[in-house]
Amino acid sequence: MNSQHPPDSLGGDEDFEASRPGLISAAFLLAIGINLGFGVVLFMLLTSMAVFAVSEFAVGHTAAGFASSSFVVGTVVARCFAGKYVDLWGRGRTVALSLMVFVLCSGAYLLVNDYEVLVVLRMIHGAAMGFGHTALNAGVFSLIPRSRRGEGAGYYTTANSLPQALGPLLGLQLSHVLGFDAVFVSATVIASAALVMGLLIQLPEISVRRQQLRYQFALKPEDIIDRQALPVAMVALLTSAAFGPVLTFLDSFSQSEGMENIASLYFLIFAATVLLTRLFIGRIQDRFGDNAALYPALVSFVVSLALLAGVPHEVGILLSAILAGVGNGAMLPVLQAIIASAVAAKRISIGISTLYIVADTGLGLSPLVMGLLVEISGYRLMFAVGAGLILAGLVLYWFLHGRYDVRQGYRRRPHS
Repeated sequence: MNSQHPPDSLGGDEDFEASRPGLISAAFLLAIGINLGFGVVLFMLLTSMAVFAVSEFAVGHTAAGFASSSFVVGTVVARCFAGKYVDLWGRGRTVALSLMVFVLCSGAYLLVNDYEVLVVLRMIHGAAMGFGHTALNAGVFSLIPRSRRGEGAGYYTTANSLPQALGPLLGLQLSHVLGFDAVFVSATVIASAALVMGLLIQLPEISVRRQQLRYQFALKPEDIIDRQALPVAMVALLTSAAFGPVLTFLDSFSQSEGMENIASLYFLIFAATVLLTRLFIGRIQDRFGDNAALYPALVSFVVSLALLAGVPHEVGILLSAILAGVGNGAMLPVLQAIIASAVAAKRISIGISTLYIVADTGLGLSPLVMGLLVEISGYRLMFAVGAGLILAGLVLYWFLHGRYDVRQGYRRRPHS
């Protein structure tokens, strides 16, 4: 079901990659479409859920932040299991079943009338994305030739740039004009379109030999976290923790500053910049190395948060959107390409899952923690702390990865 198995004589992702030297295929394009569907629904609800929780259930900033980020909590928990089990269950099968649950959860928001039920639904919704997205990513990075990992990751993650504009734009405008029911109906329609593509896609699968089947219910630490991927993933933890509050609280911040429409424009400019960045960042990484791609991105990210913290007018906020787009646009594909090249082909799903587990942990927990800062000292301190977190991520990247000759191979680091 929805899977394409390699020949039995050898098996595994290496055969599939050798037989598919090109980059663009029907499966690759469908994967981009599914990724787009996941992302639009995620960002639609992430940017509007805090306001929904406040208006419907009269909760404070901390509880509202958790209503938004509990989706990501569910995603993180799911990814802890998905890295191993998507290959045992089948990548194509996991994508399809996860999207079915994703559709049901998108429509279920229309029936929620209690804050606690909302949080549980958000977690289930996030878990469905965690399984489906992990399976999809593993399949995609098996489709991309190793020599074009940076370029392929850039094209694939370009699908994340549109959701980061279209999702918040739809969520904010629909909720302001037509109400939150319109947001949930639109999310259900988009998720359904992704499900159709999920039923059509064919992904490369890992063959599970009979002697391996007795281990399928044994979950060890190495089945959740790949230690080759973990050092670089920690950079994503800090940057996600810094940017999560922007996604969650920018609308509330702009309204408190008397700039009610600036949040929608911010996300539109942000996503356009992400799109442009991802069209060329992979080529820079493949040609000049990881440092040439990532150092400028992290510096741009630091400045973008500093502008939100210190510049009290619209021009500074829009300039922040451009710089955040450069930083976010480069960071994810660069880190994914580093990890996909570092781990063995049979552990790509766990390696990429490790990146998302760590990044989603930062994204999910930061609105909860940063919501406390808003209640104590306001939004601008929260953004200043975010700038400090990204700066710490830059230093951590240099220490764990950047100071080594990455163009000669990630595996040459002493701790690998």
